[in-house]
Amino acid sequence: MTDDVWVVAMPKLGETVTEGTVGTWLKQVGDTVSFDDPLFEVSTDKVDSEIPSPYDGVVLEILVPAGDTVAVGTPLVRIGAPGSSPSAAADAPTVGGSEGPATAPPEAAFVESGDSGAPSVTAPGAGSGAAAQQAHEVTMPKLGETVTEGTIGSWLKQVGDTVAFDDPLFEVSTDKVDSEIPSPVDGVVLEILVPAGETVPVGTPLIRIGEPGAAGAAGAGAAGAGARPAGAADGAAPAPGPKSGAAPATEPLPSGGRAGRLLSPVVRRLASELGIDLSRLSGTGSSGRIRREDVERAAAERPAASAPTAPAPAPAPVAGPAAAPSAGKPAAAVATSSDPRDEVVTMSRMRLSVADAMVRSLNTSAHVWTSVEVDFHNIDKVRAQHKERFKKEVGASLTYLPFIARAVCDALRAFPTVNSSIDVAAKTMTLHPYVNLGIAVDLDEQGLVVPVVKDADALNIRGVAKTITTLAGAARAKKLGMADMTGSTFTITNPGPFASFASSPVINQPNVAILCTDGVTRRPVAVGDAIAIHPMGIIGLVYDHRAFDGSTASKFLLQLRNTLQDRDWAAELE
Repeated sequence: MTDDVWVVAMPKLGETVTEGTVGTWLKQVGDTVSFDDPLFEVSTDKVDSEIPSPYDGVVLEILVPAGDTVAVGTPLVRIGAPGSSPSAAADAPTVGGSEGPATAPPEAAFVESGDSGAPSVTAPGAGSGAAAQQAHEVTMPKLGETVTEGTIGSWLKQVGDTVAFDDPLFEVSTDKVDSEIPSPVDGVVLEILVPAGETVPVGTPLIRIGEPGAAGAAGAGAAGAGARPAGAADGAAPAPGPKSGAAPATEPLPSGGRAGRLLSPVVRRLASELGIDLSRLSGTGSSGRIRREDVERAAAERPAASAPTAPAPAPAPVAGPAAAPSAGKPAAAVATSSDPRDEVVTMSRMRLSVADAMVRSLNTSAHVWTSVEVDFHNIDKVRAQHKERFKKEVGASLTYLPFIARAVCDALRAFPTVNSSIDVAAKTMTLHPYVNLGIAVDLDEQGLVVPVVKDADALNIRGVAKTITTLAGAARAKKLGMADMTGSTFTITNPGPFASFASSPVINQPNVAILCTDGVTRRPVAVGDAIAIHPMGIIGLVYDHRAFDGSTASKFLLQLRNTLQDRDWAAELE
C-alpha cells in the first residue's frame, strides 16, 4: 500500500519572479515536520524567504540540493503522511504521470493518488467503469505568517475552462492582502468546490483541475450551487490536510435538531467565543451553511445584557492613525434609526480587519503618547535647492518623510529598546540590530497596509525615498506580496499631508513604538532674540510602556529633533 505523498514546489514569490535558489534545507530526509514548520530557504531577485511545510508528515525525499536555481513550480521535496519511512519515496507515483513532474507551489500542493483513496474526479457522462481522471486540488493558500483563513473574491476561471500554468484562477482576500492565485498546472477546470464570497480556513480545497483535455465534473457549480467541501464526492475519501487548515467538517450542533450541518473551524471557534448557539442560526452560505458573517450578525443583534465577556485576542500586525475603543467584550448592538434618509452599508473585510487589529493592539500594549516640536527651516532650504534634481534622478518627491525616516534610523541605533519586540509571558525582550521600517499607507480611505522598508538603516536618503515611493505605489495597486508587509521593527505613519496637527496612532504589533509625522505649517517662532516665520511641525511617538519608560521616549525624540534641525542634509544629497 502506497502512502500519501505531497510535493512542495518552488513558490512564486513575486509577480515577475520566474525562478528561485534553494538556500538551506532546514529539514532533512527522515525528519518529522509539522504544519508551518520551516522547510527550506529560498532566495529570488526580490526576496529571501523561509518556506513553511503545508502538511504534517515525514520528509521522504529532497529533490533539489541547496544552491541550485530552478524555475517556479519545480518540485523540491516530497512529504509523506505521518509515520511514513523515506523508503516510501521510491514507491511513490510520479506526479503528473509519465510526461514528467507537474508543478505546484507549496500552498497549492496536491495529493498524489495511490492506493490510499486520494480524491479523483470522474469525467461527466462516463459510465461507472470509466477510468478516473487524476485531479490536482488547489487549496486556500497561506498568505501570511498569521493568516488562518481567506475569502474567495471572484473566480477568474469556470468549470470546463482550459487553464495554463500561472494563469490567474481566483482572487483571495485576507485580513492583510488581496491576491490573484495562479494555476499550478496546465489542465481543465473540473470542479469549483467553494463559491465566491465564502471564507474558509487555509488548506481548504477550492478547485480541482484535471489533465489537459478532460471534461468538467458533472453538476459542479461555478458560483455557489453545487460547491461543496473537498472529499464529499461519492466514494472519495478526503485528502489529509494541514492541521490548522482542514476542510470544513460535519459535526453535530450543540442543541436543536440540526445535526450534520457543515461548520468550519473558524465558525465553531467564533461561535464559542461569542456564546452563539449555532442550532438557532440560519446559514446564508451554500446549502444553508453557516458562515462567519452569520455568527457576527447574530452577535450584533443579540441584546447587550446577554453578551458574554470574550477573551482578549492576540495582536495583529496592522497600524493606523486612529485609535479604537478598548475591547474586552463584544460591542453591544447599536440602536438602529428609523430615519429613511439613513443608508446602511456592509463594512468591507479590510475595514473589519483594521478595526479588529486596532482593538487587539490596544488590548496588548500599554499605549503612551509623547511629542516634540520640530523646526524644518533648514530642511526646507535643502528641499528647495535639490527637489527638482532629486525628482529627476530618483523618481520620488523630496518630501519631509525621507528626512524623518533617515533620522529615525539613527535614533533607533542610539536607543535600541525603541527598536525591539517583547514577550511578557516569556519575560524576554528582543533587540533588533537592524531597522525594518514599516510605513503605513492609506488605501484611498478604504483601509491601511504597512509595507516594510527592509534594512532601512543601510540606505541613504535617496534609497529610502525611492523604496518608500515604490512600496506605496505597489500597495495602492494591490501588488504587494506578504513578504513586503512582514518583519517590521518600527513603524511611521504620516498623516501630515492631510494637515493634521498632533495624532496618537495605535502601535503596529509586534513593534513597541510608532512615530507619527503631522502637518508642517509656517508660523512665528523665536529665533534667538528675533521673531521669524519658520515651518514647524509636531512629531509624536506612541510607545508601549511595558518596554521602556518616558525618559527613553523623550530622549529618543530629542535626538530625532536635533538630527532633523542640525544635520548637514545638503551634504548627503550632493
